Amino acid sequence: MAIDERSSSGVRQDAHRVTPSEPPTQRQPGSQPSSRPASTGRLKALDGLRGVAALVVVLHHTMLVTGTFPASMPTDFAGGSLEWWLSFSPLKVLTAGWESVMVFFVLSGLVVSLPVLKNKGFDWVAYYPRRVVRLLVPVMGSVLVAALWVMAIPQVSKQASGTWLSSSSTPNFSWEYIVKGMDLFGGDGQINNPVWSLRWELLFSLLLPLFVIGATVIRKWWLAGLAGCVFLTWLGLHSQADSLTYLPVFFIGAMIAVGIDDVRRFTDRVNRLALRNLIWLGFLLAGSMLLVVSWFTGPLPKDLTEITTILRALTPLAAGMLVVGCLGWPALGALLSMRPFQFVGKISFSLYLTHVPVIIFSHYLFGGYPLIYGQLFGIAVSLMVAVAFWWVFERHSHGWSKRAGVWASERFRSILA
Repeated sequence: MAIDERSSSGVRQDAHRVTPSEPPTQRQPGSQPSSRPASTGRLKALDGLRGVAALVVVLHHTMLVTGTFPASMPTDFAGGSLEWWLSFSPLKVLTAGWESVMVFFVLSGLVVSLPVLKNKGFDWVAYYPRRVVRLLVPVMGSVLVAALWVMAIPQVSKQASGTWLSSSSTPNFSWEYIVKGMDLFGGDGQINNPVWSLRWELLFSLLLPLFVIGATVIRKWWLAGLAGCVFLTWLGLHSQADSLTYLPVFFIGAMIAVGIDDVRRFTDRVNRLALRNLIWLGFLLAGSMLLVVSWFTGPLPKDLTEITTILRALTPLAAGMLVVGCLGWPALGALLSMRPFQFVGKISFSLYLTHVPVIIFSHYLFGGYPLIYGQLFGIAVSLMVAVAFWWVFERHSHGWSKRAGVWASERFRSILA
């Protein structure tokens, strides 16, 4: 199943400001730095992780325009080719598009749940319109921008039917595609297929109370909760039930939010050990390999495909490991807090929403040249378009969503008065 599969949907949410429940303590001379994030800052490491995941998704789609790069498993490839190494070896982490969306979902489950848990007076009346506006405004903007790219150049694929490029191209554009692209629940992401993930983002946001309550109830049995999420994900993949495939991923993020203080205590204990850096490195390498281990089964016989499904069901667990590792390892947190990572993290939602139409446009624009020209051009322009989109749409959506929440809350109170 490819990241942009039509049957499925946002990915990334902006990091909320998070205030730890415990006040910061003064370090003693010689003590190890705490893994606890600053009380007044954003979880910068997670912003950096989000930026890295967005770049992986861009590279994933950039490779898919070749027509031979595998979008799903299993696929027969001659061993030793570049595509083989980028698909069936640990290098898959560089092009793990669908898996990176799972990281986005865990991040959303975490950062959307935290304000509810840390604020006893959380305003649910304000939350719903604020959240809906925050998601729908960028989606509608991205569909309009996508329509411009689609109309800019004829999209008639010369590749065989069934390739990602052939399926994602729109040779006969009409205005109805814009309407369907903005319909997250029953629409069609033909002109901008990354919006498939936003329908799950929106559904999770609407069901947030159930996720928070459920994660709180099973806090003491978190291992059973993780096992349940893996099982439900496997059940969804096996039966092609998308709700079972994707909603448990958000629940893992909600579980991390509910147990955030336990996570901090665990990471603090690790960071007091002499081998802390080696431990964290091993933890994150294990999470990274678990994220893509299902791809290593690609060359197996087709009668063993259930092994692939079982390993693929471990992807949400791996995504949770990466999130915890970024929260806990100070050295990695410092790296992801550097300006380049923070910059990409800042525009990552815009990048995710706008890059596919740009990549497809670039391929057709350089149709008579070596493929690499269109790929490099597409990546560069995608970054520039993401910056412009953030400035025009996403930046304003923050303010509009807040005003919508305030209006709804005040309106509700006036009705009750």
